[in-house]
Amino acid sequence: MNDNNWYQSRCVIEIPAGISQSGFTLVEVLVSLALGLFLIGGAIQLFVQSKQTYRLQDSLSRIQENGRLAMESMVTDIRMAGYVPPSAVLPGIAISGNGTSNQNNDVTVKWVDESGYQSRVYAVGTGTSAQECAKARTSLRLNRNSGGLQELVEGVEAIRILYGSCTAVDANGDGVNDRMIVISPFYQPATNITDWNSVCSVRVHLLMVSLADNVVKQPQTIYFPADTNNIWSVNDRCLRQAFTFTIQIRNKVP
Repeated sequence: MNDNNWYQSRCVIEIPAGISQSGFTLVEVLVSLALGLFLIGGAIQLFVQSKQTYRLQDSLSRIQENGRLAMESMVTDIRMAGYVPPSAVLPGIAISGNGTSNQNNDVTVKWVDESGYQSRVYAVGTGTSAQECAKARTSLRLNRNSGGLQELVEGVEAIRILYGSCTAVDANGDGVNDRMIVISPFYQPATNITDWNSVCSVRVHLLMVSLADNVVKQPQTIYFPADTNNIWSVNDRCLRQAFTFTIQIRNKVP
């Protein structure tokens, strides 16, 4: 047997009688591919929706946590305004504020305790780190005892502080104030307060914003301050929530 005949004999495959060959048709292949793509697309859509839901819930949790932190810190300090222990004197006015717009208000609080003279200044300013949401790059800042403004709570887009004034009344003439008469209109911005010693209550409006962008499907309709019909300008897809809390200055009320 020469080399050519040997090669040909080795490459011949004999198929037994009665056995036929078959395979997938082009239509079957296309249908299989279409079903596979459909299943993969459904899995991707489910993943995207789950991811978006997680981002929304995570952003909402962070906003509420930051809002509570800002509220607790401001309530604790503002309630102390004007406190003076026996035989001590408070230098200056117990509470005062500045700012002419909804987002640039600040409040200064002073009191004296066992550690000595205390002062706190709360304001909104540029934060220390860049955030995905451009409006979240401002934060609530605290100046403690003239030590300089430090970032306290991130993601505070705006703050609006209003002040309520009261007049003390000594009804029985014993030298002790028995009650307070509200000066109307009660809550006014800092620019309308002429006597800071008459301030007996503070109302704070905070607008919190998520650190992440593309959290909501379309820009929200936000009313800020929350108890007004003033629509806050929103042109992004960051999540926002408005907080409002009222603080009574204990040392101004009988």
